[in-house]
Amino acid sequence: MHNQEFYDRYDRKKAKVYLGEYAAHVPNRASTIETALAEALHLCNVERNADVVTMTSYAPLLAKEGNTQWSPDLIYFNNTTVKPTVGYYIQQAFGQHAGDTYLFSELQLSNHDEAVNKRVGKSIVRDAKSGDIIVKLVNLLPVEIDLDLSTMGVANQQVNATVISGKPTDQTAKPVAAILQLDRCKLSPYSFTVFRIPVTK
Repeated sequence: MHNQEFYDRYDRKKAKVYLGEYAAHVPNRASTIETALAEALHLCNVERNADVVTMTSYAPLLAKEGNTQWSPDLIYFNNTTVKPTVGYYIQQAFGQHAGDTYLFSELQLSNHDEAVNKRVGKSIVRDAKSGDIIVKLVNLLPVEIDLDLSTMGVANQQVNATVISGKPTDQTAKPVAAILQLDRCKLSPYSFTVFRIPVTK
């Protein structure tokens, strides 16, 4: 959370980065909404710097319940059941909505407190194949956020969205489909939201 600008300052003349083996965790090492959203903040910043960070990997990926050497893990399983964590669904959303070109935006909070701004993240990319603009938004605050998307120059419209949200200590949460109205976009407390703005023909 306190190193979100690390790769913004990275020397572009250096070798490309494979950022291996990362995970967020709290003192009891549980996978929660809070840790998943911290990872989403991290991925927003990695995506912004995809010209140098060409690959990342979560660690560990798979773990059998009762036989782990490290925690947290991304996907737990036993002899009969596979149990994806909240962090898995964050990874899934980034993978399904990757885009090709990063779009810089002037989206800003009205509150300029550094501690507040470190808990809110965004990544806006364009998918060259469909032309869609893909917006990923992270709210790691205990309050709802109102966003003004007019600075992006998009028309007022309804868009399909996917939201992952819950209480910070929740250890299960699945993506939920939602409809967003772009002129009055609201981010739920402790949430990750991704939506696509279709290209206008």
